[in-house]
Amino acid sequence: MSLQLVAGPTSLEKLETAIGRMQQKHGFCRVDNSKPEFPAGLTALLLTEDPQRNLEVLDACVILPEALKPVAAQIARWVAGPDFAPALMAQYGVPRAPAVVFLRDGQFVGILNGIRDWGEYQSEVARLLNGPVQPKPIGIPVRVEASQGACV
Repeated sequence: MSLQLVAGPTSLEKLETAIGRMQQKHGFCRVDNSKPEFPAGLTALLLTEDPQRNLEVLDACVILPEALKPVAAQIARWVAGPDFAPALMAQYGVPRAPAVVFLRDGQFVGILNGIRDWGEYQSEVARLLNGPVQPKPIGIPVRVEASQGACV
């Protein structure tokens, strides 16, 4: 009897499975270009990255659809995989994934970063959906210029 070891799915394969489930089971649309046009009304956009860098990404793929169930009829649900998420993160001033960007008629309303407690998710979603359009956050890159021999 010999033991055969088989590699399991990679982190990106797991993410693809999770995104596919979001599309099939929960009606999410997938961002498939760098300049998506979101529908009129309210939109929740989940931004992801390779789960190997941040395991919360896979959790967000499970939690967000459940958190949006009470408002599913009022909000368009979108997800961006690691191929298009970085450009959207820069566009909306998102510091890290996973994050949910809320839009109203294509205009920025707010962001939920990371994984939250269930109650906090629901109250933040309600607050953002009823809140006004806001300016996007400004992300300012920090650069350290070190002199020769200096520690950074």
